[in-house]
Amino acid sequence: MKMKNFFMILALATCTLLMGCSSGFDLHNPWADEWDVQIIGDSIFDLSGDIHYVLEYYSGKSYKDRSASGAKISGICGQLDKALSRSSIKTIIADGGGNDVLIGGPDCDSDPLTQGCIDTVEYVADTMENMLDDMYIEGLNDCVWLGYYHLPRSEAEKNEALDFCYTLYPAVFGSSGVDAFLVDPRPYITASHVKSDDIHPNWDGSVILGTLIWDEMVAQNTYR
Repeated sequence: MKMKNFFMILALATCTLLMGCSSGFDLHNPWADEWDVQIIGDSIFDLSGDIHYVLEYYSGKSYKDRSASGAKISGICGQLDKALSRSSIKTIIADGGGNDVLIGGPDCDSDPLTQGCIDTVEYVADTMENMLDDMYIEGLNDCVWLGYYHLPRSEAEKNEALDFCYTLYPAVFGSSGVDAFLVDPRPYITASHVKSDDIHPNWDGSVILGTLIWDEMVAQNTYR
């Protein structure tokens, strides 16, 4: 039994290092006292929970956090459905799509991008647009969407695919009925702000990301 438990723990650890299992692994969702602002997304939020705590420092509230490490965009849609089941919800903080490229997806390391990679990024953008439409239909006030930053070192080849995402974002956010605001962290996050896994933000990176989100919430006068 002890050996079985050891292998179970080892499997979960391996899953987490790979940004979680494809279905999403809820690693770090803190206790919440503010449910009208909810966080949905992947391990950029969930792995350490540091962005959550940065936002808690600014707001004085602990937002409901539904993010899960390893979640692909389809899984984040499920998180959104749960968030929207609260009739009084006012603001969504989100990210998503990175795992569709990083986990079991098409080769997005090539230059130029493969058609498979382009198709995946376009699928993510279409899904994001549908999510924003759902927010509008359910009467949500605002969405602040955190885009991805450039990855360093071993993952740097993914940055062409990431930049391609930003060419699609104007159409996604421009067509939404809900007030949706994109936060682009690329100018602010450098290799020194990313953990040695070359993917996730370290504490300094999380402070920058959380501050960017908060500044956008203040600038747009979202409920916070």
